[in-house]
Amino acid sequence: MKNKDYLHDCLELHGEVAALRYGKPQRLGELERQVRTRAENSSTLWDVICAIHSYEGFPAAMFGFLPEAQIKAQLEAGGWERQWQALPGHLLVDGLFKAFRQIEPVSLVLRFIDPTRYGIMSGPVAAILGVRQRRRPTATYNAYLKALREVEKQRGFTRVADVEMALWALQVGALADKLLQPAQCKSLARSYRNDAPLQQMQTRNLTVQLFNQKTKLDIAESLLATDVALAGQIAGIEFEQLVGKRWPGSSGRYDSLKALIDRPGVPEQVRLHKARDIRNRAIHEPMRLERAEVERLIKTARWVSSL
Repeated sequence: MKNKDYLHDCLELHGEVAALRYGKPQRLGELERQVRTRAENSSTLWDVICAIHSYEGFPAAMFGFLPEAQIKAQLEAGGWERQWQALPGHLLVDGLFKAFRQIEPVSLVLRFIDPTRYGIMSGPVAAILGVRQRRRPTATYNAYLKALREVEKQRGFTRVADVEMALWALQVGALADKLLQPAQCKSLARSYRNDAPLQQMQTRNLTVQLFNQKTKLDIAESLLATDVALAGQIAGIEFEQLVGKRWPGSSGRYDSLKALIDRPGVPEQVRLHKARDIRNRAIHEPMRLERAEVERLIKTARWVSSL
């Protein structure tokens, strides 16, 4: 029999961790049933929101004050307060965000409306997933949900909300706040460190966003103070690609970086070859690089880019 994934153990620990964190147990299943009953009775979205915030078994107040007039006015202005169940997911997210103006309370409502598709947006879970703030809060939440759904599919969960609860229990219970017993914390932390797919997702989410926000040369420059070798590798790859774009080789065959620089008409070939030498060492002998060399490589790459 295949061993149960440790994240499913974390889901089972959610109630215990929540009780330790908030001082009393949470009865989330009961709130889900109440919301489902209201939805089946065609209640307005405002009625559903009130049911969530008035429920004593969950600390909804930690998501902030419920501005009734603001929210009701926005829901009515949207013309879908009674037809909310027929809305596509992205329109429901956008509409709720216009009403609440913050993504966390939006995620709270969505999680109890449809736990199969949504989870609560929280810092502890975002940290494990490697999801950082985008320019638009709704884009951040969409990236967060995408990551949760990937874990759901990989690990055999049946609901996005369960993945979110499992990761929250892991982070709060064992990794950050360490509310669980020391032996449990140690065991779960070891499982997390050995969880290559989750670690890879975290790294991918962090780096994709980083590379979307900055140029590779900017990233290389920012790494100079902490990791000269990595800065040199990034700058070296970018330098080679920039040279190839600026002075492309013969059609249909590969030209080496040296051959590209040696082509007639390429300016400042001596400077480019010095940068090429640094690039070669950055790729093959990165630990022997000096910061000044990488700075020179970045400067030359920026010059090529400016052409």
